[in-house]
Amino acid sequence: MLSALPVVAMFALLSREYWLRLFAPAVPTARQQFLQWAGKGLALPVVFWVAINGGLVPGMPILIPEIALAKSRGGDWGRLLVQSCAPVLMITSSYWAAITFGWLLAGIAGQAQDRGEFKAQFIFWSTLLLPVASLMVYLLGAGGLGLALLVWLQPIVHLTLPLTEKKKVLTSYSRAIARIKFGKYKDAELEVLQELEKSEEDFDGWLMLAELYANHFGDLPEADRTIRELCEQPNISDVQISLALHRLADWHLKPGADPANARSALKLICQRWPGTHFARMAQLRIDQLPASREELLEQQKPKTFRLPALHQDLNLTPDGQTAEMSPLEVKALADKWVEKLRRNPNDAEARERFAILLAEQLGKVDLAIEQVELLLAMPDPPDQKPAEWLALVAAWRIKYQQNRDAAVLALKRLIQLYPQSPQAFAAQRRLSLMETEEKFRKTRPAN
Repeated sequence: MLSALPVVAMFALLSREYWLRLFAPAVPTARQQFLQWAGKGLALPVVFWVAINGGLVPGMPILIPEIALAKSRGGDWGRLLVQSCAPVLMITSSYWAAITFGWLLAGIAGQAQDRGEFKAQFIFWSTLLLPVASLMVYLLGAGGLGLALLVWLQPIVHLTLPLTEKKKVLTSYSRAIARIKFGKYKDAELEVLQELEKSEEDFDGWLMLAELYANHFGDLPEADRTIRELCEQPNISDVQISLALHRLADWHLKPGADPANARSALKLICQRWPGTHFARMAQLRIDQLPASREELLEQQKPKTFRLPALHQDLNLTPDGQTAEMSPLEVKALADKWVEKLRRNPNDAEARERFAILLAEQLGKVDLAIEQVELLLAMPDPPDQKPAEWLALVAAWRIKYQQNRDAAVLALKRLIQLYPQSPQAFAAQRRLSLMETEEKFRKTRPAN
Protein backbone atom coordinates (compact mmCIF):
# COMPACT_ATOMS: atom_id res chain seq x y z
CA MET A 1 0.00 0.00 0.00
CA LEU A 2 2.79 2.43 0.92
CA SER A 3 4.59 1.70 -2.34
CA ALA A 4 1.44 2.41 -4.36
CA LEU A 5 0.76 5.86 -2.90
CA PRO A 6 3.85 7.58 -4.43
CA VAL A 7 2.91 6.19 -7.85
CA VAL A 8 -0.66 7.50 -7.49
CA ALA A 9 0.64 10.88 -6.37
CA MET A 10 2.99 11.04 -9.35
CA PHE A 11 0.14 10.30 -11.79
CA ALA A 12 -2.07 12.90 -10.11
CA LEU A 13 0.57 15.66 -10.08
CA LEU A 14 1.58 14.95 -13.68
CA SER A 15 -2.03 15.14 -14.82
CA ARG A 16 -2.66 18.31 -12.82
CA GLU A 17 0.36 20.07 -14.32
CA TYR A 18 -0.77 19.60 -17.92
CA TRP A 19 -4.44 20.17 -17.05
CA LEU A 20 -3.66 23.62 -15.65
CA ARG A 21 -1.29 24.52 -18.48
CA LEU A 22 -4.04 23.81 -21.00
CA PHE A 23 -7.20 25.02 -19.25
CA ALA A 24 -6.18 27.55 -16.56
CA PRO A 25 -5.48 30.52 -18.93
CA ALA A 26 -9.06 30.42 -20.25
CA VAL A 27 -11.02 28.75 -17.42
CA PRO A 28 -10.85 30.43 -13.97
CA THR A 29 -12.26 27.30 -12.28
CA ALA A 30 -9.74 24.92 -13.84
CA ARG A 31 -8.30 23.90 -10.44
CA GLN A 32 -11.70 23.08 -9.00
CA GLN A 33 -12.60 21.11 -12.12
CA PHE A 34 -9.43 19.04 -11.82
CA LEU A 35 -10.15 18.23 -8.17
CA GLN A 36 -13.61 16.99 -9.14
CA TRP A 37 -12.14 14.94 -11.99
CA ALA A 38 -9.54 13.38 -9.68
CA GLY A 39 -12.12 12.65 -7.02
CA LYS A 40 -14.35 10.79 -9.45
CA GLY A 41 -11.52 8.93 -11.18
CA LEU A 42 -9.27 8.07 -8.22
CA ALA A 43 -11.20 8.23 -4.95
CA LEU A 44 -14.57 6.72 -5.96
CA PRO A 45 -13.18 3.43 -7.39
CA VAL A 46 -11.11 2.83 -4.24
CA VAL A 47 -14.06 3.65 -1.97
CA PHE A 48 -16.25 1.28 -4.00
CA TRP A 49 -13.62 -1.48 -3.75
CA VAL A 50 -13.32 -1.05 0.03
CA ALA A 51 -17.11 -1.02 0.45
CA ILE A 52 -17.61 -4.27 -1.48
CA ASN A 53 -14.73 -6.22 0.04
CA GLY A 54 -15.51 -4.91 3.51
CA GLY A 55 -19.00 -6.36 3.21
CA LEU A 56 -20.63 -2.94 3.42
CA VAL A 57 -22.80 -3.28 0.29
CA PRO A 58 -25.95 -5.34 0.98
CA GLY A 59 -26.45 -8.23 -1.42
CA MET A 60 -22.90 -8.00 -2.81
CA PRO A 61 -20.50 -10.82 -1.93
CA ILE A 62 -16.88 -10.12 -0.95
CA LEU A 63 -14.78 -10.56 -4.09
CA ILE A 64 -11.55 -11.72 -2.43
CA PRO A 65 -11.90 -15.18 -0.81
CA GLU A 66 -9.09 -14.56 1.70
CA ILE A 67 -10.85 -11.51 3.10
CA ALA A 68 -14.19 -13.32 3.25
CA LEU A 69 -12.65 -16.31 5.07
CA ALA A 70 -10.74 -14.11 7.54
CA LYS A 71 -13.83 -12.08 8.28
CA SER A 72 -15.97 -15.18 8.88
CA ARG A 73 -13.37 -16.59 11.29
CA GLY A 74 -12.79 -13.27 13.06
CA GLY A 75 -9.25 -12.92 11.72
CA ASP A 76 -7.32 -9.77 10.72
CA TRP A 77 -9.33 -9.16 7.57
CA GLY A 78 -8.71 -5.37 7.72
CA ARG A 79 -5.03 -5.80 6.98
CA LEU A 80 -5.84 -8.03 4.00
CA LEU A 81 -8.31 -5.41 2.75
CA VAL A 82 -5.69 -2.65 2.92
CA GLN A 83 -3.16 -4.84 1.10
CA SER A 84 -5.70 -5.56 -1.65
CA CYS A 85 -6.08 -1.83 -2.29
CA ALA A 86 -2.49 -1.47 -3.53
CA PRO A 87 -2.94 -3.14 -6.94
CA VAL A 88 -6.34 -1.48 -7.29
CA LEU A 89 -4.76 1.94 -6.74
CA MET A 90 -1.94 1.20 -9.20
CA ILE A 91 -4.22 -0.01 -11.98
CA THR A 92 -6.98 2.56 -11.37
CA SER A 93 -4.59 5.51 -11.26
CA SER A 94 -2.81 4.41 -14.46
CA TYR A 95 -6.11 4.04 -16.32
CA TRP A 96 -7.34 7.38 -14.92
CA ALA A 97 -4.13 9.14 -15.95
CA ALA A 98 -4.34 7.63 -19.44
CA ILE A 99 -7.94 8.82 -19.82
CA THR A 100 -6.93 12.24 -18.53
CA PHE A 101 -4.16 12.62 -21.10
CA GLY A 102 -6.52 11.40 -23.81
CA TRP A 103 -8.93 14.17 -22.78
CA LEU A 104 -6.10 16.70 -22.76
CA LEU A 105 -5.02 15.62 -26.24
CA ALA A 106 -8.57 16.16 -27.50
CA GLY A 107 -8.54 19.63 -25.93
CA ILE A 108 -5.23 20.44 -27.63
CA ALA A 109 -6.66 19.30 -30.96
CA GLY A 110 -9.54 21.72 -30.51
CA GLN A 111 -7.38 24.68 -29.48
CA ALA A 112 -4.38 24.15 -31.78
CA GLN A 113 -3.63 27.26 -33.84
CA ASP A 114 -2.22 25.12 -36.67
CA ARG A 115 -4.29 21.97 -37.16
CA GLY A 116 -1.98 20.66 -39.87
CA GLU A 117 1.05 20.92 -37.57
CA PHE A 118 -0.87 19.12 -34.81
CA LYS A 119 -1.81 16.22 -37.11
CA ALA A 120 1.75 15.91 -38.38
CA GLN A 121 3.20 15.75 -34.86
CA PHE A 122 0.52 13.34 -33.66
CA ILE A 123 1.18 10.90 -36.52
CA PHE A 124 4.96 11.16 -36.20
CA TRP A 125 5.13 10.55 -32.45
CA SER A 126 2.43 7.90 -32.53
CA THR A 127 4.49 5.99 -35.07
CA LEU A 128 7.43 6.02 -32.65
CA LEU A 129 5.57 5.40 -29.38
CA LEU A 130 2.82 2.94 -30.25
CA PRO A 131 5.27 0.01 -30.68
CA VAL A 132 6.63 0.71 -27.19
CA ALA A 133 3.11 0.85 -25.75
CA SER A 134 2.16 -2.40 -27.52
CA LEU A 135 5.22 -4.14 -26.07
CA MET A 136 4.22 -3.02 -22.55
CA VAL A 137 0.71 -4.47 -23.00
CA TYR A 138 2.25 -7.74 -24.22
CA LEU A 139 4.56 -7.97 -21.21
CA LEU A 140 2.20 -6.67 -18.47
CA GLY A 141 -1.15 -7.84 -19.78
CA ALA A 142 -4.45 -5.98 -19.30
CA GLY A 143 -3.26 -4.50 -16.00
CA GLY A 144 -0.53 -2.59 -17.85
CA LEU A 145 -2.84 -1.12 -20.49
CA GLY A 146 -3.27 2.16 -18.61
CA LEU A 147 0.48 2.59 -18.19
CA ALA A 148 1.04 1.73 -21.87
CA LEU A 149 -1.51 4.34 -22.98
CA LEU A 150 0.17 6.89 -20.73
CA VAL A 151 3.57 6.17 -22.30
CA TRP A 152 1.98 6.83 -25.71
CA LEU A 153 -0.14 9.90 -24.88
CA GLN A 154 1.92 11.92 -22.37
CA PRO A 155 4.85 12.75 -24.73
CA ILE A 156 2.42 13.79 -27.47
CA VAL A 157 0.55 16.08 -25.07
CA HIS A 158 3.82 17.60 -23.92
CA LEU A 159 5.07 18.26 -27.44
CA THR A 160 1.81 19.56 -28.95
CA LEU A 161 0.70 21.75 -26.03
CA PRO A 162 2.67 24.81 -27.33
CA LEU A 163 0.50 24.71 -30.45
CA THR A 164 -2.42 26.06 -28.39
CA GLU A 165 -0.59 29.28 -27.52
CA LYS A 166 -1.61 32.26 -29.60
CA LYS A 167 1.25 33.69 -31.60
CA LYS A 168 1.74 37.38 -30.83
CA VAL A 169 1.00 39.45 -33.89
CA LEU A 170 3.34 42.41 -34.37
CA THR A 171 1.48 45.65 -34.86
CA SER A 172 2.78 48.94 -36.22
CA TYR A 173 1.10 52.31 -35.83
CA SER A 174 3.61 54.39 -37.80
CA ARG A 175 1.09 55.00 -40.60
CA ALA A 176 -1.52 56.11 -38.06
CA ILE A 177 0.98 58.49 -36.43
CA ALA A 178 1.84 59.95 -39.82
CA ARG A 179 -1.85 60.55 -40.53
CA ILE A 180 -2.23 62.31 -37.17
CA LYS A 181 0.71 64.61 -37.89
CA PHE A 182 -0.91 65.66 -41.18
CA GLY A 183 -4.25 66.24 -39.46
CA LYS A 184 -5.98 63.31 -41.18
CA TYR A 185 -7.65 61.96 -38.06
CA LYS A 186 -10.31 59.82 -39.78
CA ASP A 187 -7.62 58.07 -41.80
CA ALA A 188 -5.59 57.61 -38.62
CA GLU A 189 -8.58 55.99 -36.92
CA LEU A 190 -8.95 53.53 -39.81
CA GLU A 191 -5.24 52.67 -39.63
CA VAL A 192 -5.49 51.95 -35.90
CA LEU A 193 -8.59 49.81 -36.36
CA GLN A 194 -6.87 47.79 -39.10
CA GLU A 195 -3.96 47.04 -36.77
CA LEU A 196 -6.36 46.09 -33.95
CA GLU A 197 -8.01 43.57 -36.27
CA LYS A 198 -4.67 41.76 -36.33
CA SER A 199 -4.37 41.80 -32.53
CA GLU A 200 -7.57 42.65 -30.67
CA GLU A 201 -5.78 42.72 -27.30
CA ASP A 202 -3.06 45.23 -28.22
CA PHE A 203 -2.86 47.82 -25.45
CA ASP A 204 -1.05 50.52 -27.46
CA GLY A 205 -3.63 50.40 -30.23
CA TRP A 206 -6.62 50.87 -27.92
CA LEU A 207 -4.85 53.66 -26.06
CA MET A 208 -4.08 55.47 -29.32
CA LEU A 209 -7.69 55.05 -30.44
CA ALA A 210 -8.98 56.52 -27.17
CA GLU A 211 -6.55 59.43 -27.52
CA LEU A 212 -7.91 60.14 -31.00
CA TYR A 213 -11.44 60.26 -29.61
CA ALA A 214 -10.46 62.53 -26.73
CA ASN A 215 -8.05 65.01 -28.34
CA HIS A 216 -9.03 65.10 -32.01
CA PHE A 217 -12.69 64.07 -32.29
CA GLY A 218 -13.85 65.76 -29.07
CA ASP A 219 -15.68 62.59 -28.02
CA LEU A 220 -14.66 62.19 -24.37
CA PRO A 221 -17.51 59.76 -23.49
CA GLU A 222 -16.27 57.35 -26.18
CA ALA A 223 -12.68 57.74 -25.00
CA ASP A 224 -13.82 57.06 -21.42
CA ARG A 225 -15.73 53.95 -22.47
CA THR A 226 -12.76 52.67 -24.51
CA ILE A 227 -10.33 53.05 -21.60
CA ARG A 228 -12.65 51.43 -19.05
CA GLU A 229 -13.29 48.44 -21.34
CA LEU A 230 -9.55 48.19 -21.99
CA CYS A 231 -8.90 47.98 -18.24
CA GLU A 232 -11.23 44.97 -17.98
CA GLN A 233 -9.23 42.87 -20.44
CA PRO A 234 -7.66 39.86 -18.66
CA ASN A 235 -4.26 40.13 -20.37
CA ILE A 236 -3.56 43.75 -19.45
CA SER A 237 -0.95 44.39 -16.75
CA ASP A 238 -1.35 46.51 -13.62
CA VAL A 239 1.11 49.09 -14.93
CA GLN A 240 -0.84 49.42 -18.18
CA ILE A 241 -4.14 49.87 -16.32
CA SER A 242 -2.63 52.59 -14.15
CA LEU A 243 -1.16 54.34 -17.20
CA ALA A 244 -4.47 54.21 -19.07
CA LEU A 245 -6.48 55.64 -16.16
CA HIS A 246 -3.97 58.44 -15.57
CA ARG A 247 -4.16 59.27 -19.27
CA LEU A 248 -7.96 59.29 -19.04
CA ALA A 249 -7.74 61.72 -16.12
CA ASP A 250 -5.51 63.96 -18.26
CA TRP A 251 -8.13 64.05 -21.01
CA HIS A 252 -10.92 64.87 -18.58
CA LEU A 253 -8.87 67.80 -17.29
CA LYS A 254 -7.74 68.98 -20.71
CA PRO A 255 -9.59 69.33 -23.03
CA GLY A 256 -12.60 68.23 -20.96
CA ALA A 257 -12.19 70.70 -18.06
CA ASP A 258 -13.98 68.13 -15.90
CA PRO A 259 -12.15 67.48 -12.61
CA ALA A 260 -15.02 65.33 -11.29
CA ASN A 261 -14.59 62.68 -14.00
CA ALA A 262 -10.81 62.95 -13.71
CA ARG A 263 -11.16 62.20 -9.99
CA SER A 264 -13.45 59.24 -10.80
CA ALA A 265 -10.82 57.72 -13.13
CA LEU A 266 -8.09 58.03 -10.51
CA LYS A 267 -10.29 56.58 -7.77
CA LEU A 268 -10.57 53.38 -9.81
CA ILE A 269 -6.84 52.88 -9.22
CA CYS A 270 -7.25 53.35 -5.46
CA GLN A 271 -10.15 50.89 -5.38
CA ARG A 272 -8.36 48.29 -7.48
CA TRP A 273 -5.04 48.25 -5.60
CA PRO A 274 -5.59 49.76 -2.13
CA GLY A 275 -2.44 50.41 -0.14
CA THR A 276 -0.11 50.00 -3.14
CA HIS A 277 2.24 52.40 -4.87
CA PHE A 278 -0.35 52.81 -7.64
CA ALA A 279 -2.98 53.88 -5.11
CA ARG A 280 -0.64 56.30 -3.34
CA MET A 281 0.34 58.03 -6.57
CA ALA A 282 -3.29 58.27 -7.67
CA GLN A 283 -4.38 59.64 -4.28
CA LEU A 284 -1.60 62.23 -4.38
CA ARG A 285 -2.89 63.42 -7.72
CA ILE A 286 -6.51 63.40 -6.49
CA ASP A 287 -5.49 65.68 -3.62
CA GLN A 288 -4.06 68.16 -6.11
CA LEU A 289 -7.13 68.27 -8.37
CA PRO A 290 -9.31 71.38 -8.40
CA ALA A 291 -12.56 71.04 -6.49
CA SER A 292 -14.71 72.29 -9.36
CA ARG A 293 -14.71 73.18 -13.03
CA GLU A 294 -14.62 76.89 -12.14
CA GLU A 295 -11.48 76.44 -10.05
CA LEU A 296 -9.82 74.50 -12.87
CA LEU A 297 -10.60 77.25 -15.38
CA GLU A 298 -9.23 79.81 -12.93
CA GLN A 299 -5.96 77.85 -12.69
CA GLN A 300 -5.68 77.72 -16.47
CA LYS A 301 -5.85 81.49 -16.86
CA PRO A 302 -2.54 83.20 -17.73
CA LYS A 303 -0.76 84.23 -14.54
CA THR A 304 1.20 87.39 -13.76
CA PHE A 305 4.61 86.50 -12.37
CA ARG A 306 6.25 88.63 -9.73
CA LEU A 307 9.74 88.90 -11.24
CA PRO A 308 11.60 92.00 -10.05
CA ALA A 309 13.58 93.31 -13.01
CA LEU A 310 16.98 94.95 -12.69
CA HIS A 311 15.46 98.41 -13.03
CA GLN A 312 12.82 97.89 -10.33
CA ASP A 313 13.08 99.06 -6.76
CA LEU A 314 12.27 96.17 -4.46
CA ASN A 315 10.00 98.32 -2.34
CA LEU A 316 7.66 98.75 -5.32
CA THR A 317 5.13 96.11 -6.17
CA PRO A 318 4.25 95.20 -9.79
CA ASP A 319 1.10 96.81 -11.13
CA GLY A 320 -2.12 95.00 -10.47
CA GLN A 321 -0.87 93.09 -7.44
CA THR A 322 -2.15 95.38 -4.69
CA ALA A 323 -5.38 96.65 -6.19
CA GLU A 324 -7.78 97.61 -3.50
CA MET A 325 -10.30 94.91 -2.61
CA SER A 326 -13.38 95.01 -0.45
CA PRO A 327 -13.30 93.13 2.88
CA LEU A 328 -15.73 90.57 1.51
CA GLU A 329 -13.51 89.96 -1.52
CA VAL A 330 -10.44 89.59 0.67
CA LYS A 331 -12.22 87.12 2.97
CA ALA A 332 -13.52 85.05 0.05
CA LEU A 333 -10.06 84.90 -1.51
CA ALA A 334 -8.42 84.00 1.81
CA ASP A 335 -10.96 81.21 2.37
CA LYS A 336 -10.22 79.91 -1.10
CA TRP A 337 -6.46 79.64 -0.52
CA VAL A 338 -6.90 78.18 2.97
CA GLU A 339 -9.20 75.47 1.59
CA LYS A 340 -6.69 74.60 -1.13
CA LEU A 341 -3.90 74.37 1.42
CA ARG A 342 -6.05 72.19 3.63
CA ARG A 343 -6.50 69.74 0.77
CA ASN A 344 -2.86 69.91 -0.30
CA PRO A 345 -0.33 71.59 2.04
CA ASN A 346 2.35 71.30 -0.67
CA ASP A 347 0.47 73.53 -3.13
CA ALA A 348 3.18 76.16 -3.64
CA GLU A 349 1.05 78.47 -5.76
CA ALA A 350 -1.79 78.57 -3.22
CA ARG A 351 0.61 79.24 -0.32
CA GLU A 352 2.39 82.01 -2.25
CA ARG A 353 -0.87 83.76 -3.09
CA PHE A 354 -2.09 83.38 0.47
CA ALA A 355 1.13 85.01 1.73
CA ILE A 356 0.71 87.92 -0.71
CA LEU A 357 -2.87 88.37 0.45
CA LEU A 358 -1.78 88.41 4.10
CA ALA A 359 0.92 91.03 3.52
CA GLU A 360 -0.63 93.30 0.92
CA GLN A 361 -4.32 93.19 1.79
CA LEU A 362 -4.55 92.26 5.46
CA GLY A 363 -1.35 93.93 6.68
CA LYS A 364 -0.18 90.77 8.46
CA VAL A 365 3.41 90.84 7.22
CA ASP A 366 4.86 88.54 9.88
CA LEU A 367 2.29 85.85 9.10
CA ALA A 368 2.98 86.30 5.39
CA ILE A 369 6.71 85.83 5.99
CA GLU A 370 5.97 82.64 7.95
CA GLN A 371 4.16 81.32 4.88
CA VAL A 372 7.16 82.23 2.72
CA GLU A 373 9.49 80.38 5.10
CA LEU A 374 7.29 77.30 4.71
CA LEU A 375 7.65 77.67 0.95
CA LEU A 376 11.42 77.93 1.24
CA ALA A 377 11.48 74.75 3.37
CA MET A 378 9.82 72.70 0.61
CA PRO A 379 12.13 69.89 -0.59
CA ASP A 380 11.76 70.60 -4.33
CA PRO A 381 10.64 74.20 -4.88
CA PRO A 382 9.89 75.32 -8.46
CA ASP A 383 12.79 76.84 -10.40
CA GLN A 384 13.58 80.51 -9.63
CA LYS A 385 10.73 80.68 -7.12
CA PRO A 386 12.90 80.76 -3.95
CA ALA A 387 14.67 83.90 -5.20
CA GLU A 388 11.29 85.52 -5.91
CA TRP A 389 10.03 84.64 -2.43
CA LEU A 390 13.07 86.14 -0.70
CA ALA A 391 12.68 89.28 -2.83
CA LEU A 392 9.08 89.50 -1.61
CA VAL A 393 10.19 89.27 2.02
CA ALA A 394 12.69 92.10 1.52
CA ALA A 395 10.08 94.24 -0.25
CA TRP A 396 7.55 93.72 2.55
CA ARG A 397 10.11 94.55 5.22
CA ILE A 398 10.88 97.85 3.47
CA LYS A 399 7.44 98.86 2.24
CA TYR A 400 5.12 97.78 5.03
CA GLN A 401 7.32 97.55 8.15
CA GLN A 402 10.07 100.12 7.37
CA ASN A 403 12.41 97.63 9.07
CA ARG A 404 15.74 98.43 7.45
CA ASP A 405 17.84 95.89 9.37
CA ALA A 406 15.48 92.98 8.65
CA ALA A 407 15.33 94.02 4.99
CA VAL A 408 19.14 94.06 4.75
CA LEU A 409 19.31 90.54 6.18
CA ALA A 410 16.74 89.31 3.65
CA LEU A 411 18.62 90.95 0.77
CA LYS A 412 21.97 89.46 1.84
CA ARG A 413 20.36 86.05 2.22
CA LEU A 414 18.99 86.34 -1.32
CA ILE A 415 22.39 87.33 -2.76
CA GLN A 416 24.17 84.51 -0.89
CA LEU A 417 21.76 81.73 -1.84
CA TYR A 418 20.89 82.73 -5.42
CA PRO A 419 23.76 84.95 -6.65
CA GLN A 420 23.03 84.54 -10.38
CA SER A 421 19.32 85.32 -10.24
CA PRO A 422 17.80 88.61 -11.51
CA GLN A 423 16.49 89.19 -7.99
CA ALA A 424 20.05 88.96 -6.61
CA PHE A 425 21.26 91.75 -8.96
CA ALA A 426 18.29 93.89 -7.96
CA ALA A 427 19.02 93.13 -4.31
CA GLN A 428 22.70 94.12 -4.71
CA ARG A 429 21.70 97.39 -6.29
CA ARG A 430 19.19 98.01 -3.50
CA LEU A 431 21.81 97.33 -0.82
CA SER A 432 24.22 99.79 -2.46
CA LEU A 433 21.49 102.40 -2.53
CA MET A 434 20.64 101.82 1.12
CA GLU A 435 24.32 102.13 2.11
CA THR A 436 24.59 105.41 0.19
CA GLU A 437 21.45 106.73 1.87
CA GLU A 438 22.83 105.73 5.29
CA LYS A 439 26.16 107.50 4.66
CA PHE A 440 24.35 110.60 3.45
CA ARG A 441 22.14 110.55 6.52
CA LYS A 442 25.17 110.33 8.86
CA THR A 443 27.11 113.11 7.12
CA ARG A 444 24.11 115.39 6.86
CA PRO A 445 24.42 118.16 9.49
CA ALA A 446 21.78 118.13 12.17
CA ASN A 447 19.41 121.10 12.24
